[in-house]
Amino acid sequence: MHVNKTKKIAILGVFAALSTVFTVLGTVISVNTVFFTALAAYLLGIIVVRFGIKEGILFYFVCAALDFFVNPNKMHVILYLALAAYILLSEGIFLLMQKKNLKEWAHCVIRLVIFLLIYVPMIFFFPKLLFGDAMQKMAAFYPLLIPAGVIGLLVYDVAYRVFKRIFYERFHTII
Repeated sequence: MHVNKTKKIAILGVFAALSTVFTVLGTVISVNTVFFTALAAYLLGIIVVRFGIKEGILFYFVCAALDFFVNPNKMHVILYLALAAYILLSEGIFLLMQKKNLKEWAHCVIRLVIFLLIYVPMIFFFPKLLFGDAMQKMAAFYPLLIPAGVIGLLVYDVAYRVFKRIFYERFHTII
């Protein structure tokens, strides 16, 4: 029993460090900010699926604290918190829905609502983070960003599902 707890703690620590490295890389290599931050958030999904929602919540807060202290650009920490919150809520609700045998389409609708609850405030409060300096001056185009964000959500979701599948195919014996 202690070996399993030790292994779980070690995996959580390594994944937290890796997640922090990805978010810092997103800051250093500025053209890939969203890519590296999304990759860091995907690691949270692996933790939730493998160990459960409690460990996922703990991982979320540990990574947030690490990112806050290590990452020089605090705006990227906010982006990580948003992307990881989406994954955490999505996987947590999926685990609840599995117990109740609910349909997949309901999970898709819930994921869309979660995304919109996170994305729409980010458009208005942190436009520079998502779109750079140019979009800050174009407030009239903000409503058009919602459909574009939904398309981005589809890409993000598909990429996450592919990442999760490939990760488990390659590393299922390790974790």
